[in-house]
Amino acid sequence: MNTGNGMPGNPEVTVVCPFFNESSIIEQSIRNLVKNLSDLGCEWELLVVNDGSTDGSDDIARFTAAEYSRVRVLGYPSNKGRGAALLTGIREARGSIIVTTEIDLSWGEHIVHNLLAAMRATPEADIIVASPHLQGGGYKNVPAKRVWLSRLGNKIIRACMSDAATMNTGMTRAYRRDAILSLPLYETGKEFHLEVILKATAFGYRIHEIPALLEWKDYKHQGKRMKRKSSTRVNRLIVSHSLFSLVANPVRYIWGLSFLTLAVGLIFFVLAVVSYVTHQVAAYAAIVSLLFVIFSFVLFVAGVMLKQGHMIQRELWILQSGLLVKPNEARRAAEAEKEWKAPV
Repeated sequence: MNTGNGMPGNPEVTVVCPFFNESSIIEQSIRNLVKNLSDLGCEWELLVVNDGSTDGSDDIARFTAAEYSRVRVLGYPSNKGRGAALLTGIREARGSIIVTTEIDLSWGEHIVHNLLAAMRATPEADIIVASPHLQGGGYKNVPAKRVWLSRLGNKIIRACMSDAATMNTGMTRAYRRDAILSLPLYETGKEFHLEVILKATAFGYRIHEIPALLEWKDYKHQGKRMKRKSSTRVNRLIVSHSLFSLVANPVRYIWGLSFLTLAVGLIFFVLAVVSYVTHQVAAYAAIVSLLFVIFSFVLFVAGVMLKQGHMIQRELWILQSGLLVKPNEARRAAEAEKEWKAPV
């Protein structure tokens, strides 16, 4: 049995949990996570990343983490966003499998165990996504409005950007370390989750999903029962995610619009022919038909150009990925040398 007090050798799993202004729950969350991870049955480490908290969360986290050699606290002084926090943890992770999830285990007490089991069961998978939208998953104590927005938003993202996953906006995932480190990732906000799916798909990485239950839990703080609330500004998040998915792979809907306008143009052409045969005014329908056909052609050409641009963009990502390999290899070599020189 692995405990949080034993120094890990080469961890199989690194769990990365970002936090921002969580002074009321951070200590208990770390303790719960350590207790939860101690029966994983393999070597593990826990990285909690302070995303510029201003409420003393960092001090509490470091004080608590000092009790456990498997826990490290990372961070920076100013708030940068969830993507920046996740990248900070991912780049410092030593495990061959990296699990990112909420620090309060709102995706279930055994979510890390389930993601690890899925990784082991599907060695061909590069990414495993926890999804409440699969059969067997769902939401608990989450406001109906948020559930509806999540379902609708993910459907829009799948239509506009990629249909590789039913849950594109969630943090709770497992990654093969080599795969996630090879992706050139730059988004610092919650668009990070979309960026990973987009670029992993472009690189041909295999994405699998498992059903999971997302629960907004209640907590005790200063003797009072308080409901856990999301810090997400929903309206701003909807706008940013929508813009990202629309711009990410526009050819997915541009060609669809092209064929739709062509179909409308053909309908008006048939109406013009019928009007002409029946000795009615056919000019208006013919003009409208011509305009729709021209617009369809313009959209089709735009789609071709966007497709070429997407292919060029993918090649640039691959080149950027190649530039990332050397720093990652150097970091691993330094880690290996440090372990080799460490006293037995």
